[in-house]
Amino acid sequence: MLSILAVFALGQSEATKFTISQLKEDHELLVRSLKEAHAGLYRYTSREQMDRLFEQTRMAIDKPMTEKEFYRLMMPVITAIKCGHTKFYREGRPDDRYAFHDKQLFPLKLYFSNGNAYVRDFYATGSGIPRGARVNSINGLKIPDIIRKLREFIPVDANVQSTLNEEMNLFFNGYFSTFISQGPQYEITWTYKAQTRRSVLHGVHYTIIRQKDSTDRKPNELPLRLQFDNSTTAIMTIENFYVDKGQQDYFWFIDSSFRLLKERNVQDLVIDLRNNEGGIEEWGGYLYSYLADRDFQYYSKIRLARKDTFSFRRYAWLPPQYDAALSLIQVKDGEYLWPMQDYLAVKSPQANAFSGKVYMLVNGLSFSVTSELAAIVQNNTRAEFIGEETGGAYQGNNSGVFAVVTLPNTRLTAGIPLMAFYMNVQAPAKDRGVIPGHIVRNSIDDVLAGRDAVMEYTLQLITKSK
Repeated sequence: MLSILAVFALGQSEATKFTISQLKEDHELLVRSLKEAHAGLYRYTSREQMDRLFEQTRMAIDKPMTEKEFYRLMMPVITAIKCGHTKFYREGRPDDRYAFHDKQLFPLKLYFSNGNAYVRDFYATGSGIPRGARVNSINGLKIPDIIRKLREFIPVDANVQSTLNEEMNLFFNGYFSTFISQGPQYEITWTYKAQTRRSVLHGVHYTIIRQKDSTDRKPNELPLRLQFDNSTTAIMTIENFYVDKGQQDYFWFIDSSFRLLKERNVQDLVIDLRNNEGGIEEWGGYLYSYLADRDFQYYSKIRLARKDTFSFRRYAWLPPQYDAALSLIQVKDGEYLWPMQDYLAVKSPQANAFSGKVYMLVNGLSFSVTSELAAIVQNNTRAEFIGEETGGAYQGNNSGVFAVVTLPNTRLTAGIPLMAFYMNVQAPAKDRGVIPGHIVRNSIDDVLAGRDAVMEYTLQLITKSK
């Protein structure tokens, strides 16, 4: 299923090695934890395929390994689950793509699109490579081969195609150092204006990358915004569904925004959910109640892996009141179901629900709660979609609450989702995300010019519809 031996053969660290016995103990605990707790372990990959992968990795533990080597051996197991919410990381460093290396990192900021990589910016001066140049290879590895290799290590929902580009746009330098190579120099071949050249650049420290990336963000911009393009068109931007109430009150923003849309008789509403990686489940359902044109059920079911406690709990952090919640789990048709979610019930549209035309902008980072909302909106034909496939799967995701299991020897940690959310939809493709009717992506020229081609396309679409 995956090239386990090829993965294991990647370069070795000089750190302390763990014995075969220690590694097999960690392997057994990780596999047992996934089997007992993961609510969607076999949602997209069969039990037979997962068991084969579990056995392949167990058999590959035939010599001492460092923490990093064991991590690289096991990451394809996590990726094979096809769940973007399932985490595996160094202890205390969740979502840290630079956990194993913080120096001698790849010095260019790349932009990935359509199987190519382009130079977006520089983390070191004097590279001699112009912005917009297409990178052909790094240290002798061609870009398509690098993308193919990294695909084995970057978990995404189902078989969603858009997330990989977005992850590499954000964290390529960390992924490259962990899973491919890291060193003092990088040999790069690149093409610009039909001329191909070669450059050798020095690696950089993570502090330089962090500082550069932080200055690229727009300062003092609220995560929830409502703007008016003209008298009949409004643009609502929602950057996430977990806004700090001290910054903005989400429910006040939604209520007041839709009241204002009605007062102004707005006919066209653009909802920009690009790069919104999710948050609180109910917030997505609440927004949909302002878009619905009839009664609706948001979730069809929320499934769990079991109704009793876990054998691995001495190694795990579990949600508060976990034991008390076990008695609330229902058993129906052989499934363990969680009933305590308000949006399992049938809901009615809000009094100020928007009745005009909706245009929803999404991309590969529209994930979790955001992709849940997008699935319901598309299933009920309440919007035209522009952009790229959502990062979350159409039929739902595995998330909610987690068991956090720390392996006793390597101290690597797994975040295992305990709930599988199923949307009340008829998914056109079980293993894909919400795919827009209008596929539009910013090109490298758009990015360098600071131009939002997706928004421009949307506003032109509205104008043409008049």
